Parts: sequence; C-alpha cells; structure tokens
Amino acid sequence: MNDIRFALASKPVVIILAVSAVIRMLFHFILLPKSPSAFGPDEGTYALLANYVSKGLPVEEFPLYGPGLYNSAKSIILPSALMLKLGVEELSAVRLIASGYGLLSNIFLILSFIAYLRLHNSNNARLTYGLDNRFIAFFVIFAFFPSNFIWSTIGLRESGSSFWLLTTFYFILKLLGSTGRDKWKFTMLSALGLTFAHGARPETALVFSIVALLFSVFLLVKFRKVWPMIAILIGIFAGQSFTSTPEAPTAPTAPTAPTQSKRINPLGTLQKQILTIKVLEKQRSVNSLNAESALPLSDCQKLSRDLLIVIRCNLRELPYRLFAFLFRPLIFYDQGSPTQTFAALENLAWIILVPLSIWLSVYRGQNSVDRFVNLSLISYVLLFASAAALYEGNLGTAFRHKSTILWPLIFILITSQRVFPKIKSE
Repeated sequence: MNDIRFALASKPVVIILAVSAVIRMLFHFILLPKSPSAFGPDEGTYALLANYVSKGLPVEEFPLYGPGLYNSAKSIILPSALMLKLGVEELSAVRLIASGYGLLSNIFLILSFIAYLRLHNSNNARLTYGLDNRFIAFFVIFAFFPSNFIWSTIGLRESGSSFWLLTTFYFILKLLGSTGRDKWKFTMLSALGLTFAHGARPETALVFSIVALLFSVFLLVKFRKVWPMIAILIGIFAGQSFTSTPEAPTAPTAPTAPTQSKRINPLGTLQKQILTIKVLEKQRSVNSLNAESALPLSDCQKLSRDLLIVIRCNLRELPYRLFAFLFRPLIFYDQGSPTQTFAALENLAWIILVPLSIWLSVYRGQNSVDRFVNLSLISYVLLFASAAALYEGNLGTAFRHKSTILWPLIFILITSQRVFPKIKSE
C-alpha cells in the first residue's frame, strides 16, 4: 500500500491515469465499432468463447479451436464470462477486461519502478519527494504508445499478458528486498502472478519463466537467495495446471461404464510447449494462411522431424525473421492496408527504441542491482523476440505480439537514465 500511496501522490501520474481512463471509455462507447475491430478481428472469437463459457458449455466442444484457445486465454475469458453473467454484451465484456488490464499495467509499471528504487537503496525507508520529470515522460510514452494503447482497448490477450508479467515482475522485485514473513507473502504473490500470466499467453509466460528461472539460479548460487527460485518453480507448474483442462470424455465401452476424463498433466503440457520448436514450420504456415502480410514460407526443414535439422534451419532463418518481427512492416517498402501503414509508421519508433534499450542496458548499469535487473529484462526481450520471430507467419500478428516487450524496454530506459536521484529516502 505504501507503494500505491507514493505513486498516486504524484499529480502528473494521476492526470495521466485519468486521461488514459477517459480515452479508454471514449474508445469503448464511441469510437470502436459494434463488430470486431479491423485492428484485431480475433476479438470476435474471444467474445464468442466468453459467451460459451458463461453458459456453462464444455470448452472441449467449442467449435473454434476446441479447448486450446480457452486454456491459453483463461485469464481473459473467465473474467469476461463473469461480466456476461452480469448482463454485459459479449464483445463489450472482453473489451472492458482488456482495457482494465491495460490501465492496471500503467499502475504496475510505476509500482515496479518504486520497488526498484527501494531495492536500489537497499532499504525499505519511506520514499519522499515526487517522481522525476524524465520518469513522467517515459511513463507517457508507455501509457499512450499507439499500438500498446489500441491493443489494450480491444478484446485481445496482449494487455492481459503484459499486465500479469508486469505484476509478476513487481512482486519479484518486492521479494528480492523483503525479509521475515514478507518473503512468504511475495513468494506466493509472484507465483500467483506467473500462474495467471500463463493463462493470458502461455508461450510468452514460458519465455519469461525460463529467463526468471535462470536468474534465480544465479541468485541462489551467488547470494543464497532461494525464495525467487521457489516462486518461479511454483508459478511454472501452477501455470501448467491452470492452462490445462481434462480431455473430452471417452465413449463408454458398456452401458453401465461411467465416462471418464484424462487427468490434467502439467508436466505433459510443459513438455509440449518446450518441444514447440519441432512444429515451428507448421505453425508459421497456419499463421500465414490467407494473411495479407504473410511472410514467405521456407522448405529448409521440409518434413523432417530430426531435431538437429529443425534447429539448423531455424537458426539459418533467424536473422531475417527477427528483423521482420522487430521492425517490419517498413515505411515505403511494405505497402498494403491502412493498418499496415499505421504499423510501418510506428515501427520508426521501434527502430530507435529496441537498439537504444539494448545499448543502455549494457553500458549504463551503475551497480549490481542495475546490471542484474537490466540484464534479466533484456534477456527476456531477446529470447521472446527470437522465439516469436520463428513462430510468426505474418507481419500483422507479429506486430501485435511485439507490444508484449514494450514494458521491459521502457523500464530499461527509465532505470538507465538515472531518473531517481531526486527521490530521496528518510
């Protein structure tokens, strides 16, 4: 609560949050169409699924994608289904949940920065004075970055994924600086946040989990801090359980035989995610099907299931696909729909944002805390971007999914610019 009070004590922060909330309401009630938006036609599918769940129908029988979509979007679908039960129209429900996640992400970016300040100062003294003007400038960029804002007003998973990852990041920072009983509290809160992150987009949460687990091993070996590793491990396995549902009941073998569902297998779900590299080519083909901005398919892998061949082919294609994921569509080069033009204009900012954040994370760390936080965040950015680049089959979904890495890039800019000397502690 002290962190929230400190954040809301800043008038600029309150104004930015209020403006964001007002614009979101304008989008919802006036600007957005009554049908799925051209910026995210998939929101119609999420709305149908939320309606399906609100009626208590078995998700295994959902006509679009079966239980797979439900499992990978539970953190968005379940609260949306609850809103439907309260009388909210299905498309409005998923949009309101997404917009709420987007607004809360702004708050948790501030809370993460305040937790970072306390960790940087190596104490839990009460912070005084206001937030630095440079922090406010970076906060405005994050709050109103065009694609990040738009994706968080329509019924997609991007804002939910960012929110739960930011929440997990905040609680991990609090855990690193906690003592006594607070260790238990922030361990469980970190694990809970990571669990729900799996329910917003499992692949993104898995990448975050891998990076966090590796750095928790470093903390264990170097500083004997075991609690972060416990939190991540609990979050990983709880996330697999959260994003698993029993398979559809099998047909009875006799009139008196009861129907049974296979048990939930978190280890099996995790194994399927890790071995996704074997089906990257197939997934890219699915993503590019009927897409206006489809990336060219490759026959390097062909039908081979040999893991070494698959890895070699994907590594060969990584530079091209990584550039496409991070910076395409390019202005004057990728011509197409108005949405593609919008994305190309915004990519001018990404061309500056990504290299600058990477450079600052390497050269502007002032102490071990700075270097540890920046290195962990940039590792997540690079691993996620590489994995997503090999997964995506068209520029449209690639551009949308890229917004998931905005918050760590902005956070790196904030910490690397040393915006906190004016914030003193008593």
